[in-house]
Parts: sequence; C-alpha cells; structure tokens
Amino acid sequence: MGGEHYGGQRPTWRWLLRGQGWRLGGAVVTAVLAAGVELLPFVLLAQAVGLVLLEQAPSIGLLQLAGWMTLCVLLKYVLYTFAYYLSHVAAYRVLFNTRRALVRHLSWAPLPWLSRLSSGELKQRLIQDVERMEQFIAHHSVECVAALLSPLWALALLCFVDWRLALCALLPVPLALLAQWWMMRGLEGRLREYAGAVDDLDGAILEYLRNALLMKAFRQDSRSFKRMREALAHYRRLIGRMIALSVPGWSAFTVLLGANVIILFPMGLWLHARGELDLASLVLVLILGTGMLRPLLRVARFSSQIQEIIGGVRRFAPLLQWPQPVGGDEQVPQGALEVRFEDLCFSYDEQPVLSHIDLCLPAGQMTVLIGPSGSGKSTLAWLLGGLLEAGAGQVSIAGRPLAGMSDVTRAATVGLVSQEAFLFQGSLLDNLLIGRPDASEEQIFTALRVAQAEDFVRALPQGLHTQLDERGVRLSGGERQRIGLARVLLAETPILVLDEATAFADSRTEQRFYRDLRQAWPDKTLLVIAHRLSSVRDAEQIVLLDHGVLIDRGRHQQLLERSPLYAQQWQRQFETDQWSIRNRSPQHAVAD
Repeated sequence: MGGEHYGGQRPTWRWLLRGQGWRLGGAVVTAVLAAGVELLPFVLLAQAVGLVLLEQAPSIGLLQLAGWMTLCVLLKYVLYTFAYYLSHVAAYRVLFNTRRALVRHLSWAPLPWLSRLSSGELKQRLIQDVERMEQFIAHHSVECVAALLSPLWALALLCFVDWRLALCALLPVPLALLAQWWMMRGLEGRLREYAGAVDDLDGAILEYLRNALLMKAFRQDSRSFKRMREALAHYRRLIGRMIALSVPGWSAFTVLLGANVIILFPMGLWLHARGELDLASLVLVLILGTGMLRPLLRVARFSSQIQEIIGGVRRFAPLLQWPQPVGGDEQVPQGALEVRFEDLCFSYDEQPVLSHIDLCLPAGQMTVLIGPSGSGKSTLAWLLGGLLEAGAGQVSIAGRPLAGMSDVTRAATVGLVSQEAFLFQGSLLDNLLIGRPDASEEQIFTALRVAQAEDFVRALPQGLHTQLDERGVRLSGGERQRIGLARVLLAETPILVLDEATAFADSRTEQRFYRDLRQAWPDKTLLVIAHRLSSVRDAEQIVLLDHGVLIDRGRHQQLLERSPLYAQQWQRQFETDQWSIRNRSPQHAVAD
C-alpha cells in the first residue's frame, strides 16, 4: 500500500478481510466443488450420445442419464448458492467494517491534510472505492475460482480421454496471453488518470448541484458551468483513448480462446478414423475442448478490474493511517491566553501568501486583521484555527506550540467561525450542541443572545427543536450564520477566531454582537476579520496586512495618523456608510 500505515500497521487485504477468512475459505472450497460438478452433465451428455448411436431402444438408459443430469444441475445450484451466500455476507461485513473505520479515522485526520482533499476525492474514497471491494469479495472470489478451476477440471478430463487432444486444446493459450498482455499494457497509468478524471468530474457535479438554485436563478444549465464542461470533455477524451487501446486486444483475446476448435475437430476426426477414439469420446472432447477456455474471459475481466480495486484501496488507505488521538494528561489551557505568530511563513503551491509574520495577540484582548483582498488575512486566521500548517515558523498559545497540541486540545482551545456556516440534518438543538453536548438551556440561550439569534429562535414554532435539513434551507443565510456563530460561542473556547463571521449583520447588529461578546466573555482572546471597520474601531490592536506582509499595528487613532493605507480604507468605509441612492441638494449637503 505504498508504505502507508494504519495505526502503525500496513492496511493490507489481511486487515480488510479480518474476521471473514472462514467465510471466504468456505466460499472458495464450495466454488471448487461446484466447478467440478459443472462438468458432469457434459460427461453424461457424451454417454447419452453413445447410447443413441449404439442401442436400438435406449430410452431407459437415457432417462437414467437425464435423472443424473438433473441431480448434477441441482447440486451445482446448491453449491453455487452456498458459495455466493458466504461471499456476499463476507463482502458486506467487510464494507461495513471498512466504512466504519474510514469514518472514524476521518475524524482523526489532521485538518490541514483533510483540507487538501476535494469533496469529489472524499466521495470516491469513502463510497466508490469501498464499493468496488464488494464486487471483488462477493462475486470475483467465487466466479474467478470457478473460472480458473473449470479449465483445469476439463483439462484433467481431456487428459484422461486422450493426452494429445488435451495439448491441442491448449495451443491457442500463448497467443491469447500475448493479446491479453497487449491489452493490459500501460493499464495502471491509464487507471490512475481515469481515477483523477472521475475525482474532478465528481467534484464538478457536486459543485454544480450545490449551486443549482443560483444557476436556475440566472437561467443557466450545465453547459454554462465551465468546470463541468471541461471535466466532461476530459472524461470523454480519456474514455475514448482507453477504448481505442483496449478493444482490439480484447477482441483478439476473445477470438483466440475459442480458436482451438480449428485444431481439435480435425485431430479428433483423425483419431476416430484410426479407431483410437470412439464417437462418444469425440463428442465429449469437442464439447469440453471448445468451451474449456471460455471461463478465462471472466479471469481476464477480473485482472483489469482488480487494478481498479487495488487503486481504490491505495486511495483510501491513507485515511486509515491516522491513529486515535490520545488525550492523556494533556491540559486544556484556561483563562485569558496569549497567542504568538513567530516568523510565520505560508505558501500555496509555492506562491508566498504570508512572509515572516511576527505578531502577538494579547491575552483577553481583541485583535483585528485588515487589509486589501488577498493580503493573507484568512490564511493567518486559518493557521490559528488549525486548518492549515505553517511552512516555516510557528504559532504558539500560552507558550505552547499549536502544532504540538492534539486535535482535542486545539478544538477546546481555539474556536473558528467563518462566513459559511454548515448545518447538519437534525434539530436546531442538535446543531448547537455539537461542540458542547452537556450545555444547559441557560448557556444555550446566552450563546444565542450574543450571536443575535435568540429572538428568531424563540419565534420558531418548535423553538430549539425545529428540524433542519443538512443545508439549513429552512433558515435564511443570515440566520444560518448566527446559528453557526452561536454553536462556536457555546463551546466557550478561550480563543475565538472570527473570519467574516458577522457578514450577516447590519452595522448596528454587528456592534451589538461585539458589545455582548465582550460582556459575556471578557477574558476571551479574539482574532477578528471584519468587513466593517466602524464595528471594531475600539479593538485593542488593529493589524494591517498587505500582500502577506505585516505593514503596521496599533489602535484606530494611531493608524489613522501614521498609515496612509489604513486611512484610505477607513475613508472608503466611511464613505460607503454615508452613501445614499438619492441625490441630495447642496443645502442638505451643507447641513450634514
């Protein structure tokens, strides 16, 4: 599995199939027996041909043979049914255990690693790649054993009849294997490219579905969605190339597996003419010989599918490498906490975003990040929230490196709220209690009041027990943001990071939020990215970023006096707040 580990162990097939070995073993043994029984009706058919040719009134013998053939077919049915039962039970238990392990380990994966995966990649690893194992375990474990054993049973029977005819039946095999090799050349690379195309297409489809309402509002369809068009075009070109490379080899392989009749028939007639082979045996040879290699078609299909299955296991195996976080005796910091960014650097795809940031967030105070779009404000906030890892330097909380904290400690220390609030399917109360399941009703409504959400929640017919779907579409965008904000406030982390978290509010509501927040939790250390400077002008520290560089820091009045960039942003904010759609007369302007 490429050296990836699961809890210190390699996530091999032995681990994936743990506890199901006896079922799979039973399925394989039963399939071997079924493959042997499958040949008996052909032997009986050859005997029936002999009776017809040699006896004048063979009806009694034929009826007996028909009875034995019926018993063979029933036995074959029972054996295959039992084999498939065992393999399907094993398959679905493996899928259940694997998905449970993946979901569990997904919650243990570091946030920076997890954030690098798109929704399409996660969908493929958790759903499609796991689902492929069902085909391998439930079907291929039985079908491929039978497909491999049937030719061997037939070959043994042909050797018993005449070893020369057995060799003739095998003559096309080398050419068929050559055609198979030709078909399979470069398959692993093509499958990797195919998996990447599927990831991209899945991500595009999910993005399109999420934005279906917006597309509908602007009367757009999938043809207007550039990412979807490009992903579909790439997928179509890739499939076209794979078909062009695979179909000729597959066709040659299929034809060659049935080509031994060209040799068997004349050879069998020659031996019969010489008296070395009776007519019943000739019929048996032609029936078994011409069809003995056909089951290898299933083996060939399996050999191409197994590459996809192995590729899928390799893709989801990294999710199984993360061991369960150990809380141990690690203490969660309490009280007012100081945060330091020390010589911090960060890049996206080798493009610098933050350069040598040295910054202190004083304990129990509010620090506001401002700067032009793309200046690195959200990146700095996400680094403190643990969503990203610094390329150089470090973030420390009360003297402890953030990178050395467990996820449990980090989540209990730093709360992060972004502009996009995701709500799970369930009640409003369930969504609020995610970070603090034991919260009292008083604590819940304190968080709702500070988030400016108490009034609308109390006005709901079912209050806290109002049912939501996974996107919270029963609530407006602003209401969803307030619930998301209240959810993090309820966790009462000593440090709170607000990344445009109050975009839902007007100026007065935003000012009330910050006032109530400081009153309810005066010791909380705040890092705020706000789109209205007027709401945070009283912050103890305002930090100005530009192109990933810390330009200046200070209080509002200090920056107004010494920073042209800050003064410019303040003036633009002030002009926006005073802007009116109506033309005002000169007299009104003078009066203002």
